[in-house]
Amino acid sequence: MSCEEVRELLPEYAEPGPRPAGPVEIHIASCARCSAELAVYREMLGGLAAYREVEEVPPPGFLERTLTVVPQATRAQRALDELRTVPGRVAASVKRRPAATAITGAALGAAALGLIAWRVARRSAQVPDLVSS
Repeated sequence: MSCEEVRELLPEYAEPGPRPAGPVEIHIASCARCSAELAVYREMLGGLAAYREVEEVPPPGFLERTLTVVPQATRAQRALDELRTVPGRVAASVKRRPAATAITGAALGAAALGLIAWRVARRSAQVPDLVSS
């Protein structure tokens, strides 16, 4: 397999789990560049996983004070009221760990946008130039 083919699969291979040995694994084992890029993906996933353990408890009254200074607080208050009515672990997690939730969401969004941009650029570079033919 070529580096280009393997690089498109690296985000999937960065996730832990057993995989049968095949051409991708053989290429990664023999190619220093692809192996290093896979290590970067794994490091990023490990760093994001560390935020699962971060628990930030806001001081008493923080939410109320924040809502008084935020413009359009009525919209924020409505959204918060809706969030409080949502049963389950997600709502409790967001209320207990707002900083971890925001940081994790931002990091995942940035990573996703970066991967999309990278793939679009890679595919654009692979399209043959029909004008010069």
